Amino acid sequence: MDSTSALRARWPDLRRLFFARLVFNLAAVLGVAQLVLLHWVLVLTGSSPVPTPTLVSIGGVLVVANGLAVPRVTRLRRYPGPAGLAARLYVESGVAVLLIGVAIAISWALFLPARIALGFEAALVAFRTASPALVALVAVVVAWGFTGGQARVARTRLRVKIQGLHRDLDGLRIVQISDLHIGNALEGERLSQMVDRVNAENADLIVLTGDLFDFDPDVVDDGARRLGGLRARLGVYAILGNHDVYVGADRVAEALRSKAPRLRLLRDEIVRIPTEEPLYLAGLEDPGRRWFDRGLRYPVLDALAERRPTDGPVLLLAHQPEIFEHAAELGFPLVLAGHTHGGQLALPGGHWNLARVMTPLTRGVFRRGGTTLYVNRGIGVGGPAMRVNCPREIASIELDA
Repeated sequence: MDSTSALRARWPDLRRLFFARLVFNLAAVLGVAQLVLLHWVLVLTGSSPVPTPTLVSIGGVLVVANGLAVPRVTRLRRYPGPAGLAARLYVESGVAVLLIGVAIAISWALFLPARIALGFEAALVAFRTASPALVALVAVVVAWGFTGGQARVARTRLRVKIQGLHRDLDGLRIVQISDLHIGNALEGERLSQMVDRVNAENADLIVLTGDLFDFDPDVVDDGARRLGGLRARLGVYAILGNHDVYVGADRVAEALRSKAPRLRLLRDEIVRIPTEEPLYLAGLEDPGRRWFDRGLRYPVLDALAERRPTDGPVLLLAHQPEIFEHAAELGFPLVLAGHTHGGQLALPGGHWNLARVMTPLTRGVFRRGGTTLYVNRGIGVGGPAMRVNCPREIASIELDA
């Protein structure tokens, strides 16, 4: 077995190891990126590109310091006040350093063949000339991601063939939003404005595919009240995602029941949409674990499939897109999911994005047999409020008989 095949064979284990201690691993990577940035600055100012023992020791200190700081900072950033502001600045600057560190690493990777072709001194001169331009470009992209990039809201339109749909329901429009993460840069009046944007779509049906809230239980009541402002002719339906479980699934459910009585929360259940011809909606509640696993299979989905009606199609709301294969095997014609945020940071075209370390089903339309999956990019953010080539999304899905 060659090295590439060996890496592919071990990739699931490496993914599991990375995500199992995600915060600590990211802290370590941040420490390395800070060292790379420091070394780069020293090289630009005339130092040797060969790291000294002192510099390596500083890198070790940075890794340890970030490992100690990051878990506490990720909790503090959810709260208002000076401490919360400082924590958010730390996290956002950390993301910037990580991305700039990648740009510097790419510059060093290009330095190696240049050294062979031009010689050491000429290659070093080229590195000191060209790498600042690449770093500056990345810095501009990062700045855009934190400002205009994350503020954009795209409206997606698509039409999906639904087997067994009565012709009188042809053209019925479902507006999907997902991953609001209320409490993480989307709350209060900003959330109300987003609700108004969704209502402006004049949907027949509105669905929310999980992660309504982020981590902060203090915003649940107000967030639920504002979500109660959503309006659609045939109703508003939602499921819970893994972050809702972190906040407290029953806590969120009770807030929605009392503050947003027109919003119907589906907790592993099937309901009939109030149309003259039969159409049903199944809601799969996320268990709050295995959020990075591939090929998810849930016994509760089998149970839902066994008791689904047969006089009309049953559409499925599921937070995690990795349930797609299981849903396709069971014959659900349409699966609406979220969870990935479309990666939030994506190369042009969107196919290559950060979410691909979790799943290849990162955004958009996927088909298998008679089943269509749509993965929504979300209208909130996870972690820093930053998006590049991945605007927030309100999706309008028109059913085709």
